[in-house]
Amino acid sequence: MNKRELLELLQKEALGNSTPEETARLDAWYAAFDNKATPVFQDEAAAELVRTRLRNRIYRQLTAEIPDLPAPVPKRTPMLFYRMAAAVLVLVGLACAGYFFRPGKPLPQQQAALLSSVSPAGKMLKVILTDGSEVWLNAGSTLHYPAGFEGRNREVYLKGEAFFNVATQPEHPFVVHTDTLSTIVLGTSFNIKAYPELGSIRINVATGKVGIVMGTNTLATLLPDQQLTYNKGDHTYSAETKEAGSTNTWREGSINLDGVSFDELAAVLAHNFGYRLQTKRADIRKVRFSMNMMTNHHIDDVMRIVCSLTQARYRIDEKVISIY
Repeated sequence: MNKRELLELLQKEALGNSTPEETARLDAWYAAFDNKATPVFQDEAAAELVRTRLRNRIYRQLTAEIPDLPAPVPKRTPMLFYRMAAAVLVLVGLACAGYFFRPGKPLPQQQAALLSSVSPAGKMLKVILTDGSEVWLNAGSTLHYPAGFEGRNREVYLKGEAFFNVATQPEHPFVVHTDTLSTIVLGTSFNIKAYPELGSIRINVATGKVGIVMGTNTLATLLPDQQLTYNKGDHTYSAETKEAGSTNTWREGSINLDGVSFDELAAVLAHNFGYRLQTKRADIRKVRFSMNMMTNHHIDDVMRIVCSLTQARYRIDEKVISIY
């Protein structure tokens, strides 16, 4: 969401003309910055004076950059003002917000203070965080998280795939950082697939509402059974309807592949079975694989299915599978 879009949505919200979709977009944005627990004014008279002065100052600054903006609405509720001020301050360059949402936010410098949970190849792991949120880590995944959440946001860092069932705390947004995107929720359940070796990140929502942010831009707001796929190579993304149940069956040991690439198939075999898949055939690398398998299947059973789809053969040498 760029500066003009956000301000137009704020203006529509103030006039009461927002559609449900526009309200949902604003909710995802506000959730990251709105801190209702912090008192701002001593009394209503002081609040109204400061609101009027600051509102006029904000519009003077912004209309200098975008001359055709509509005039400010004369009267707003205090909560709407706080939310508008928070969004505008972010847009004009609050350093802390820029850091918080910049793409690829690294682990904080006090990394030693973070706890780490790692699910090895072929194993899944359930982690219960101190706020009551539950995280299921798929094979070959790592979660970094604090021993206890402090401050405005509950932040964790994911490499790999995980299903989150987040405890509802509206005053403390829950933020999942991957190497490119940040996923912001208040209390919901969703699946994130973000293995570093894959060229894409997939986020699928089971319940509630999720905001997907890159840098200072909100890419999308997802509702149940909606999925966003982000391509790390060219920074494009698309949203689609995708039943949540089909994306997190791995928690029951079932893997459903629906038109995945050779590289994604290779990642599945590496993380769930501990084998590295390779081929020198360019035609096989172009195949899209659709198949179902169980994590307790023998690797030969899995490879027989793969080769039936590609009309190829395979051989296993130690932990390396070659298709030819």
